[in-house]
Formats: sequence, C-alpha cells, structure tokens
Amino acid sequence: MKRVLVSQRVDMVTDYNEVRDSLDQNWVPFLWETGAVTFPVPNFSKALPEILNAISPQGILLTGGYSSDEYHGISVERDKIDNFLLDYAVNHKIPLIGVCRGMQSILLYFGGNLKKVDAHVRVKHKINGNINRFVKSFHNYAANTVPPCLDVFARTDDGVVEGVKHSSLPIMGIMWHPEREEEIVNDDVKIFNKLWGINK
Repeated sequence: MKRVLVSQRVDMVTDYNEVRDSLDQNWVPFLWETGAVTFPVPNFSKALPEILNAISPQGILLTGGYSSDEYHGISVERDKIDNFLLDYAVNHKIPLIGVCRGMQSILLYFGGNLKKVDAHVRVKHKINGNINRFVKSFHNYAANTVPPCLDVFARTDDGVVEGVKHSSLPIMGIMWHPEREEEIVNDDVKIFNKLWGINK
C-alpha cells in the first residue's frame, strides 16, 4: 500500500456557523482499491510542511469541491494547499492526480486558464481519446487554454477537455468523479494504479 495525501473541500455550514474540511467517504474505499492508504490534508497551510515531513507521501490526490478563488471559489487557503502540494509533487517527482477542481488547479499551476461551460454538472457523458466511455462530471469550469507541458488524453463530444497528463512528470488530471459512481469502476482504479506505480 502507498501513503497518499488527499486534499479536502471547504464547506460553509451556516446552521452551525462553521467552516469545515470535508472528504466524501467514497474516496477511502476507492483509494483502498487502488492500493492507497488515505491521509486527509487539513486546509491549514502552515501545518503542511510538518505533515509532509511526518508522512513522506508516495502519492497525492487533489480532490474536487468548488473552483479556485480566481474563478468564484470560496477558499484562498484551499488554493494555497493545492499549489503547495503541486510544488512538492514537482520537486520530489511524487505521483499526483487531480480530480475536477484538482485538475483545474493543475491547469492553473502550469499556466493555463479556465472558461465557463454549460451542461457539465450532474451529467454522465461520453469521453473520447485514449479513454472511450461514459463518466460522471460535476463542474462549471473547464480548460480554456492547456499549457504546452500537459497532453490532452480525453475530451467530451462537445470538445471539453476531460483528461490531461504532464509530458514528463507523474502528474495527471481528470474532470470526472470516480468516487461518485454507484460502484467502483475498474477502469478508474487502473488509471490510479498506473500513476501510483502499483500492479494489482
């Protein structure tokens, strides 16, 4: 099993006057199937260097949950966490996967930008390219420009970029949500396994 740090979404819970870090419980069994032991990361950037030193992650997952602050998100601290983890992955050549907002963070980190898209929230649609199947998407923003260092490996029928991979680093982004399927999809597990370097 590999130690994998997992970022968390930020939720505003007005009934309790709380700001919470949240992780869909479906992530843990999915990541377990990929050979990963999950370590959720709090949205508190000051603690992150100590967390990284203590855990020495062998993989990183940037999860979904709103867009970056630049694109009408709700947490600058979450942006800091994603960028810090991307810095760590780049500098230590640690495998990193970004899902939905996580892929948006990858695009922005390497110099791309986003655009508003319609009909990609709570939608199961077909992707084409290196992967040809139906996936679940929940996003209002998608790639507008893709940085030269990222190769596109999947698009929807309407041309929206759904998957990118770095040309030389073990960094990948997908816009669909494998954790939101009714049952774990083996093809998604294989994508994660391949990046983690796990043969299962």
